[in-house]
Amino acid sequence: MIDPGLRVYRWDLDKTYLLTDFDSIRGLVRSAVEPAWAKKAVPGATALVRELGREGPGWRPRVCIVSGSPTQMRQKLEDKLRIDGVRYDSLVLKDNLSNLRRGRLRAVKAQFGYKLPELVAGRVGLGAAVRESLFGDDAEIDAVVYSVYADAIAGRIGSVELSRVLEAGGAYGDDIVATLASLRRVALADAVERIFIRLDRGRPFAEFADLGARVIPIRTWYAAALVLVSVGELRPSSLAPVLAGSGLTDEAALGELEDVLTRGHADVAGLRSALSSLPTGSARLLAHDWAHRPPTAPHPIDYLGVLERFHPRSKPVRKT
Repeated sequence: MIDPGLRVYRWDLDKTYLLTDFDSIRGLVRSAVEPAWAKKAVPGATALVRELGREGPGWRPRVCIVSGSPTQMRQKLEDKLRIDGVRYDSLVLKDNLSNLRRGRLRAVKAQFGYKLPELVAGRVGLGAAVRESLFGDDAEIDAVVYSVYADAIAGRIGSVELSRVLEAGGAYGDDIVATLASLRRVALADAVERIFIRLDRGRPFAEFADLGARVIPIRTWYAAALVLVSVGELRPSSLAPVLAGSGLTDEAALGELEDVLTRGHADVAGLRSALSSLPTGSARLLAHDWAHRPPTAPHPIDYLGVLERFHPRSKPVRKT
């Protein structure tokens, strides 16, 4: 039986947890050969994952990582996470050698057609009551793949539409079949509450509007910590290590606080109870009655259109 206090946090690695340069040959080579101790985490990411992984009375978090990094890097990545003191429950990497042997060249670079099948498979066996929060970045298409995953396991996307979206995202036929088979074994539920997207590429917040209020674009992981503390998913004491790891000044931290309050992502009442853990000057901001807009089920999303906008190299698919 699934622990009723179980909570799942799904993370990407490159540009979400690790500072990775895969936009240049030099960056790719460095990422492949540098030792674990030389790899650098995104500011604040290590502290946030540590805090999310802490157990408490009736609270059983599970940290699951799905990364497009190749399986050949497993030892280095495991070593890096161990050095950082990060506890995780699963680490899924892409088997690019197998893709090359099978002539699946598209799969070597494609992320959508790889991640969505893995995410759906990772949901199998979890009860409908198990809630999730997802963490990614805007360097690839995490916001889209996470949103499709959330709607698929909620039963808002049928098998025909899901097949078309997977095909458009570069998935091969056998991966589409496997994804649909996994989905049939999932206890359908509106399980994904929040999708945090770190803005590595600096996309405007407005670009994510079509994906609904469930997607929360942020500039720093401290902003995500503020949201999670405000709704009771993190202890107030978690804010200090995440702020320290983020390297923000008090002025910058206040800017992040004002931003998540202005956009309605944080519950001001929850943050008032955490005032002693917030930077000097926070009381002035928290004195206002900020409107909290909790994530709600999104309106129907044209995922083929959204996928094309976020990832114009995706394969065109007929909508009818």
